Amino acid sequence: MRQLSCLLLLCALGCSGGGAAAPLPLYPVTGSLIVGGKPLENVFVQLLPVDVTSKAKPGAATTDAEGKFVIRTNGDKGANAGKYKVVLGKSAAANNPNKQVTLEEATKMSGQYAKTRGIPVETLPYPKEWGDAATSPKEVEVIDKAVIVNIDI
Repeated sequence: MRQLSCLLLLCALGCSGGGAAAPLPLYPVTGSLIVGGKPLENVFVQLLPVDVTSKAKPGAATTDAEGKFVIRTNGDKGANAGKYKVVLGKSAAANNPNKQVTLEEATKMSGQYAKTRGIPVETLPYPKEWGDAATSPKEVEVIDKAVIVNIDI
């Protein structure tokens, strides 16, 4: 009887956890956006994974009045480890900076979406190449420590 109880306990402990995998760890990513010597407010800053097959999720933030931002992934502060392109866009998240956006939503907020559909892009306060992951000149790597992403255009 005692052996059966031990066997059942071991099965219960070993067989649980059939749910989703644990989320990837997040590492702090902060920064600032300065254009022409002045901070830009309400700009959507995106970290889009370079390797689309990686498990890293896109991160995003909206700049404050001082041009500062704190990247969030799935509503939590930080980004997964990986290489990212930094993409700037129109801030649809300005009213809710904690909202997590999908890669599709992030693309729609960037100049890339408008460009591929022939939609005129409003005059941007930064060079247009920053609005597309394919042309953005900034790439960052998030590793197992805090990362500061300063963008000075």
